[in-house]
Amino acid sequence: MLALAGVIAAAGVFFLLRWQRTPSPGELYARIPQDGRVITFIDVRVLRMGGILDLLAGGKSGPEEPDYRQFVADTGFNYKRDLDQLLIASVKGETHAWLNGRFDYSKLEAYARKQGGACASGVCRLSGSTPGRYLSFSRYRAHTIAFASSADPEAVKRLLAEPSALPQPSLPPQPVWFVLPTAVLKDESLLPTGTHTFATALTDAQRVTLALGPREQRFEAFLDVSYQNPDQARQAMRELQAATTLLQRMIAREHKEPNDRDLSGILTKGEFRAEGARLSGKWPIERAFLESLTAPGTQP
Repeated sequence: MLALAGVIAAAGVFFLLRWQRTPSPGELYARIPQDGRVITFIDVRVLRMGGILDLLAGGKSGPEEPDYRQFVADTGFNYKRDLDQLLIASVKGETHAWLNGRFDYSKLEAYARKQGGACASGVCRLSGSTPGRYLSFSRYRAHTIAFASSADPEAVKRLLAEPSALPQPSLPPQPVWFVLPTAVLKDESLLPTGTHTFATALTDAQRVTLALGPREQRFEAFLDVSYQNPDQARQAMRELQAATTLLQRMIAREHKEPNDRDLSGILTKGEFRAEGARLSGKWPIERAFLESLTAPGTQP
């Protein structure tokens, strides 16, 4: 009996520790849909510690609408303080996300019911603000929540299924990164003004990753692209270099200088390198650019 009690106690400790452990981004990445979606990772904790979150949250992109303020009041959850990491897979009409942080799950359940939703079998469901759209969420670990916005009221269950058995790519070490499907790069309506020529050079890629992080006294964007063969990588490098040179000449022709507060100050300073079937690139980003994102009425 003592031996059995010891085994039960050991199993209880094991499952408690597992419940308390926050999954790594790699573990969560293996569970998100990867069928042509834009995948976004944000290490909110790192941005918060570096003061970058406060800089960005104070601008026009900060969610300060009445609905959000009511959500904070009802649940006690404020992303500026309580969210640590966010991993999102989105495609038109559907979003799946993992959130690591500190949550009062009982308050989240109460909020869902207050909004006319229901919670059963570990999954909460409620109607979204858009007709035909549903929100669903579930607690995965003590500090991890799965979330979905979809026409499917139980779309969150896709995250709770078994992880993909396919080999997972190495993920960037930067606090912010994106995996971009080529369909996005081909759609001008989804691209920032002035970036179409650069995006065109990447449309034959197998995988495109763009990462952003601090670099000495400023920030830097890093590009990592894989192709089927070295010729494609070299050709893409030449096209990116040509697009950079063309933009530099256009600005000089107008007797102007690249502006660190908009994309011209970034795109004109790109450096690119092809090694085998991989293409890498980097662009320096001055703090002035991030500050411009928070300036009312400005467009970077």
